[in-house]
Amino acid sequence: MNARSIDLKRNVGNSRTTRFARKSSHKGKWLIIPILLLFAGFMFMAIAGEILVGNEQIAQLEAIKKNESFVPIAELPDYVPQAFVSIEDHRFYHHFGIDSISLARSLLVDLKTLSFAQGGSTITMQLVKNQFLTQDKSIGRKLKEILMAIQIERLYSKEEILEMYLNTIYFGHGTYGLKEAAQLYFDKNLLGQDTVTLKEAAILAGLPKAPEIYSPIKNPEKASERQAVVLKRMEELGNLTQPEKETAVWKSRFKPIPSHSSAYLHSNSSH
Repeated sequence: MNARSIDLKRNVGNSRTTRFARKSSHKGKWLIIPILLLFAGFMFMAIAGEILVGNEQIAQLEAIKKNESFVPIAELPDYVPQAFVSIEDHRFYHHFGIDSISLARSLLVDLKTLSFAQGGSTITMQLVKNQFLTQDKSIGRKLKEILMAIQIERLYSKEEILEMYLNTIYFGHGTYGLKEAAQLYFDKNLLGQDTVTLKEAAILAGLPKAPEIYSPIKNPEKASERQAVVLKRMEELGNLTQPEKETAVWKSRFKPIPSHSSAYLHSNSSH
């Protein structure tokens, strides 16, 4: 092999190396762009969240804990918060305020139907909506809800968020929070020996989705159906066994809600 052939091969090799280096360089540049966009997105969410959740909003959340009807999760049987998390937001302990899977699913349905009927809201997002936002269904309101939920997850622990949610959620018939709901529906104060049973906790956990529809006072049959859904979900997630689920099923036609609850409701609705 002469010197000219060797030089030619070297030139070809160098040319290939140069082209490969250029391609790698271009690929590297294209990879940087989405990374920068992602970083910018996180920065935007962080800044917007801090603006939307200021001292006023934090003070409002802190006031929940000072309410005389506030009940800490530590004083509740495990099955009470489990029932709510199971049916309302089963990935609650694994997300950062928004459930990307549920949100994407609901957005797809909304786009297909050209509506905002689907929720996709986590427990944190529900807390935000109920405390700070209106109930209107719009993109702007949903974006605020998402940004504020992410910020609240940065400021509070999961236990604190769940406590605030359980103590403020609407349970129907003008009743807010677990303590008032337990008193209205079961004449129990929720604490100590007088706490709600698994059967009753599942009924309460089924209410936030549609309090008036699933009210055991107004619609005992629908309340029973909803309670069965809650118990089934708890079983699927490993929060109770099948025998426990079957024991806790509430058959409204055999064991109605105590009559004093109906009397209480009637006396309050007459005012």
